[in-house]
Amino acid sequence: MKHLFVAVLLPLSAAASAPDAYFDRSAPAALRLPAPPSTPAAVESFEKKAPTVVPPDLAQARARVGNDAMLARLAPRPAGEPFLFGVLGDAERGRFWWERVFSPGKSAFVDQWRALQAAGAEFVLQLGDFVSEGDAESYREHVAVVEREAVRPLLRCPGNHDRSRPNGAADKNLYDAVFGARDYHFDHGGWRFVSLDSSDRGLTGSQLAWLKTALAVPGPKVVFTHVPPDYIKSLTPLKEVGALEEWSANKDAQEEQKGYLRDFFTNYFKDGSPEFEELVTNGGVKAVYMGHIHAFWAADHRGVRYVISGGGGSPLYPLPPGYPKKRFAHTLSVAVTPAGLVETVVPYKGNSFVLPPVKP
Repeated sequence: MKHLFVAVLLPLSAAASAPDAYFDRSAPAALRLPAPPSTPAAVESFEKKAPTVVPPDLAQARARVGNDAMLARLAPRPAGEPFLFGVLGDAERGRFWWERVFSPGKSAFVDQWRALQAAGAEFVLQLGDFVSEGDAESYREHVAVVEREAVRPLLRCPGNHDRSRPNGAADKNLYDAVFGARDYHFDHGGWRFVSLDSSDRGLTGSQLAWLKTALAVPGPKVVFTHVPPDYIKSLTPLKEVGALEEWSANKDAQEEQKGYLRDFFTNYFKDGSPEFEELVTNGGVKAVYMGHIHAFWAADHRGVRYVISGGGGSPLYPLPPGYPKKRFAHTLSVAVTPAGLVETVVPYKGNSFVLPPVKP
């Protein structure tokens, strides 16, 4: 999410929204992001890096920490019986030292994950960006944490940082080898849960066809994906949760860009966005949970609850006008009841609050 302010210098004195006191140390006076490739030759060189080779130890880790292995640990739940699940947003700690100035704390990801498990979440869905860089060493570190901490199943959707590089052309060889299918669904307690890969800042035709089939079953559904769809920019956030700034509706400021630069500046996906809207609206989806933007935001649209929950432990960068103001580390504890979904926002530091209920 550092690309939100790549074109400007921002004072680092701006604190995150309440809850306060998230930073590990004082910040310098201004921040400059290293410039992306500026010439066609540099971009071409950047985009033609060799594909990632999967080491044997990471390929073997799938049997222990992959999505299939985690789902095998999920105890069956009869339809209609209440249960709890957790949503945990972006957790990568930042690739560069200056990003970590905005850290909510080195142990924020693990602390919040432990709290969700202790509260009785039957599974936790992590919304992507679980590593800062998609290289073998970063994956090894993450796998070690998962093996140490997973009392209940930890599932995930891929984020752009989990690819071989966060921006531009990238492969997903490590993700595929360690965690398995990028698009998958499972049923629990009479609900269908769908994880969808938007890490390339778009959905393909084949993905949309797969999603249509995944939603073509009776009963309520929930969708998890990393990058928010384009159409939510114009939605009015829920008033019940405080002064959440509306997304900017200025389309002129969001012109398409090409290649690496387009990828670097994209904070929501356009390709496949209209089709995604229709599918979730007409497919019995009750909630869509998204990450990528390190903040909290929620809105209702055409009978679907949309929640941006990017506070799993990643840096809480300053956000320019037009983006959500509520920047704080947090998780969602979601109770599934016969009356629908009850979402509790649990700040890392501060008091929890409950969103308006989502009807079944």
